[in-house]
Parts: sequence; C-alpha cells; structure tokens
Amino acid sequence: MRSMMKARNNIAGWSLSLVILAMSLPAFAAGNSGHAADGHVPSDDHWSIFASIVPESGLNNLRYMFGATLTGQAAPSRVMHVIIGFVVLVLGLFLAIRAAAKTKQDGVEALLPENKLGLFTVFELPAAYFFNTMEDLMGKKKATFFFPLIMSLAVFIFLSNILGAIPGFLPATDNLNTTLALGLVVFVVTHIYGIKEHGAGAYFAHFLGPMRSPAWLPLMILMLFIEIISHIARPISLGIRLMGNMYGDHAVLGVFLGFGFLLVPLPVMVLGTVVAIVQTLVFCLLSIVYIALAVEHAEDH
Repeated sequence: MRSMMKARNNIAGWSLSLVILAMSLPAFAAGNSGHAADGHVPSDDHWSIFASIVPESGLNNLRYMFGATLTGQAAPSRVMHVIIGFVVLVLGLFLAIRAAAKTKQDGVEALLPENKLGLFTVFELPAAYFFNTMEDLMGKKKATFFFPLIMSLAVFIFLSNILGAIPGFLPATDNLNTTLALGLVVFVVTHIYGIKEHGAGAYFAHFLGPMRSPAWLPLMILMLFIEIISHIARPISLGIRLMGNMYGDHAVLGVFLGFGFLLVPLPVMVLGTVVAIVQTLVFCLLSIVYIALAVEHAEDH
C-alpha cells in the first residue's frame, strides 16, 4: 500500500506528458476542404459550451498553430479536443494534488480509507485494482514503477470520456489525434523498457519466435513480419477502439438530446457512463498486458 501511495505522487508529471503529446500529434481528420479567402478555417467541431467561451479568432489561430494535416489540408478543422484536453489536464492535476496531499498524512491515517463515499474513494478503488493487477503480472517493483503511467492514462481517459455524457461538453477522446497519441505513449514505453530490461538483442530476438536456427530461417522471417505487424497494430487498435466508441456514444446522445424532451436522453446518458468506464478499463488493462509482456523475463515466456 505504501508503494502504491508513493507511486501516485508522480501522476501529475505523467498526466502533463500525456496531454502535451496528445496536443502535439499532427491532425489526421479534416472536415471542410475549403478555406475562406481571409484565412479562416471552417470549423467541423460539434457545438459545445467552450465554443461560446473561446473566441473564434482564437480557435482559428489554434488550427493554424499545428500546421498542415496528414490528409493534405492546410489546417485542421477540428481543434476542440485540444481545449477539452487542457480542461481534463486541470481536473486531473487537481485530483493528483488531492491524492498527494492525502498520502502525506502521518501514521495510520494515510492508510485508512475515507469514512464516506467521496471523490478520492471513487479513484482509490480503480487505483487499487490496477495496482493489484500489475503486481500479479509483473511483480511489485515493476508495478510500482509503471503505476503512475497507467493511473494517469485511467484518469485522463475517464475524465475525457465522462465529459461527453454531460450536455454542452465534448469528450477529448472522440478525436483520433488524442487516442492515437495515448496509444503511442504505451507503444513507446513498452519497447523502451523492454529493451532496457533485456537488452536490444535479446528483446528483438523474441520477434523471431521460439525456434532460432538456420534450419528455421523461413519461419523466423515469417514470425518477424507477424510480430512487427502485431506491435504496430497495438497503438492503432487502442486509439481506434477508444475513439470509435466515444464518438458513437456522443453522436447517439446528441440525437436523443435533439428530441427536446427532458427524460428521453437519460437512459443513453447512463449507458454512456458505462461505456466511459468500460473503455477506460479496456485501454488500461491492455496497456498493462503489453508492458508486462515486454518486461517479463525470458524464462517466463
């Protein structure tokens, strides 16, 4: 428990790194193909409360700040996920600071759960679940080391997802730029620490399969291609799965809200909350498995 509390104190730094990467990834999706003569980029963002707060000139400058999109458009037409991402960053840092303050208490008070259901308890339960799962898969030492990353992913993804269930807000995770960036974080961490744990030669030797001799060269080459494709597909599948579910959930909620009846969207909002929780668990559990497979010792393969 003490190890888990010590690891939680680093969540703020990981959260900041995640958001910075999510904001810096080049934009993939472009909505309207044409630009106005004055350089204004037509927005393809859904309406949100922030569209009424942030000046349109600021949004236009934000679109040009990231440069050309990977689809060939001079500037992305969707940038609201950047603003939502910073909102989630502020919320996540607030929770991290609250958690760090609690763990700095002296004596047994730091170990005792709160006597009522509160904000900290809501995040304490999944934190304990993730840490115990990681400890079972990779041992206590590695679980303590990687726990800040996994919990930062969980907090960022959950807060982003749950905002989509609130009318007037958008989920930052309904944009492929955000979700691919999060998947890329897991991809980079997986291979960096896999190489650090085993050495480059031993780590990449696993890509050749269990049978490594000149007689098995064709099979080794085939296994190499399969492993490369498999590892490249991991961050892509993580990103597309999360984005697809959140985009679809938010689109369905928008349709029901459009009916204008007070209680009609309520079942969809409840379902959206379940989807937000499940997608957070799926993303984080798969990330744990990928990291555990990379850092486990050869005799465990």
